[in-house]
Amino acid sequence: MRKVIEFALISLLFFIWVAILIYPTVKAEPKTIVVPDDFASIQEAIDSALDGDTVYVKSGEYHENLGIHKPISLVGENVDTTIIDGNPSEGFRIPITIGSDNVSVSGFKILYGQNGIGVGEVKFCSISGNRIAGNQHGIVLFNSSYCNVTKNYFELIGLSSAIQLNHAYNNLVSGNYINNCTEGIQIWQSSNNNTITENTITNCDDVAIRLQYTDNNTIARNDVSNSGTGTTIYVANNNTITKNNYINNLEQFPSGEWEWYAKTFGYNGSQNIITQNYFSDYNGTDIDGDGIGDTPYILNDENQDNNPLMKTIEVPVIPELSSWMILPAFLIITFLAIIFRKNYSMNLFEN
Repeated sequence: MRKVIEFALISLLFFIWVAILIYPTVKAEPKTIVVPDDFASIQEAIDSALDGDTVYVKSGEYHENLGIHKPISLVGENVDTTIIDGNPSEGFRIPITIGSDNVSVSGFKILYGQNGIGVGEVKFCSISGNRIAGNQHGIVLFNSSYCNVTKNYFELIGLSSAIQLNHAYNNLVSGNYINNCTEGIQIWQSSNNNTITENTITNCDDVAIRLQYTDNNTIARNDVSNSGTGTTIYVANNNTITKNNYINNLEQFPSGEWEWYAKTFGYNGSQNIITQNYFSDYNGTDIDGDGIGDTPYILNDENQDNNPLMKTIEVPVIPELSSWMILPAFLIITFLAIIFRKNYSMNLFEN
């Protein structure tokens, strides 16, 4: 009898061991941590969060410089009244630094930093629906890929660009509104499949869109107006620039820098595809009425648009982010995710 019991116990332990190997460890359901209800500071909430959790920040002014080094969502209650500043009394710092894959940040007003948001060496991050103002730089993506920068407002970025892609690849920059900044969007040493589309860039002191040492990017359906220069291209090849509006800029595409770089580096800038853009100072005709000018628009000594548009492209402008939009949108997305997860689990069980 004793041997039977020992055999049964050994068998039970064996089956438990096999079950542990076969079936994955059950993970805790993602949770929402609320600031300041659960923690007084945002950084404390971030530090306590587990992978996949959401840190929801109620309206208020938070003097913090946040570091996010785990895959979480950081959500502000109200883009006008949920404010993060970079402690200007301590010198310009970075209000939000992202150092992990799969991070999302939305619904904040971000003030007084060296960079409003710094993203370094990560993938699959999302920055959406924020208002970034009074920083030296806006959003900087360094050595990062497959990130989305969408539907953010930028104002009074004083030193450099509102959005900078620096050694960044396969990113989407779309639907952003950039106003009264030194520079709009800069792509620097960031080749391969960055897409800049449906952004409104206006009243930039310097360049609205700058391509510098960068290849194989797409610039399409952007509205560029009332700026010092529409677009500059320095030592950049195989970029596609199409169906953009260039309206009332002091220069649409400058020529002097192109000639200097061509002579210095042996660079031929005509390798870029520049076609079907609208230029407010184009004075050609359209005799056949196909919406494309009969004569090229001369950009500079190196390039021309052989198919300039006679009418502007419609570029959607994101609506003003009102105070009640962020939380309902977050709750709806969470509700749909729960339903999807339950349905998916049931289908697995049935199959």
